[in-house]
Amino acid sequence: MDVSDLLDPRLLVVTGKGGVGKTSVAAALAVAAARFGRRTCLVEVEGRQSLSRLFATQPWDFTEREFRPGLFGLSIDPEASLREYLDMFYGARRLSRIVTSSSAVEFATSAAPGIKDVLLIGKVKEMERRRRADGRFAYDLIVVDAPPTGRIVNFLRAPDATTELVNVGPVRQQAQSVIEMLQDPARTHLQLVTLLEEMPVQETVESVAALRDLGVTVGPVVVNRVLEERLDEAARKALDDLDAEELRGVLAGADLAVDAAAAAALLDVGDAHLRRLDLQDRMRADLADRVALPLFELPYLWDDRFGPAEVERLADVIEAAL
Repeated sequence: MDVSDLLDPRLLVVTGKGGVGKTSVAAALAVAAARFGRRTCLVEVEGRQSLSRLFATQPWDFTEREFRPGLFGLSIDPEASLREYLDMFYGARRLSRIVTSSSAVEFATSAAPGIKDVLLIGKVKEMERRRRADGRFAYDLIVVDAPPTGRIVNFLRAPDATTELVNVGPVRQQAQSVIEMLQDPARTHLQLVTLLEEMPVQETVESVAALRDLGVTVGPVVVNRVLEERLDEAARKALDDLDAEELRGVLAGADLAVDAAAAAALLDVGDAHLRRLDLQDRMRADLADRVALPLFELPYLWDDRFGPAEVERLADVIEAAL
């Protein structure tokens, strides 16, 4: 497997430690796929409306809506998933309304928390298998903004736990079909997102091992917010050789007048930049050595806010790489 396989499966489940930018990466992957002409659906499962805010659209719900050419959005919730499940397998439309309008779903998810995850993943499976009138799949790619790595193993293991509890019937069959989808490398890849920092790298390493134990295929690791070198050799040498007063003299020769405090601050910023680059190099080598997976890097974007334009810029990088 290499970076060129990034968009090959039919289902990408994107996860990462909180704060690494997994939602932004999921959005950029979906945009890039749509650019390649793949009919794509971007799915959130935590009800945070992060994606609708990111793309500056109306709030997303259980209805799949095309908010860009070839790119659809959906927010899955357990209640709507249960209602659709009862309609689909039991033809019990009236019953489903009664059940989901009561406290039954809340009770079930409290008594058996894995049921909620089964309902969420089950909806994704239904979308992945659905076909259009001409026989083609409804979507060429589904990108799921999944729970963070701290919860992803239990999220994905929920269908397996269900088969251990339920021996027969539609519930077991549904759970088993979800397991088959998740463990089929041609259909599903887990897409881990990380930063080149100690804690995210450690959590990524542990997550790769746990996901492999589940029988899930892990795709190339996306390394987000990679800082690029901004100093040439002369600037590096100046940081090593100059003190604040000497730097003031150099800048004055270029008609840039700064006081001593500003010169000292510039030296501190340069030193911090070099320390960050050194940390990235160490973490990159550590990550590559411990996960034995290709790394795909996305740049740090120097913007006050992150919105549709920034998603497009990340999609540019992905498109160029593929």
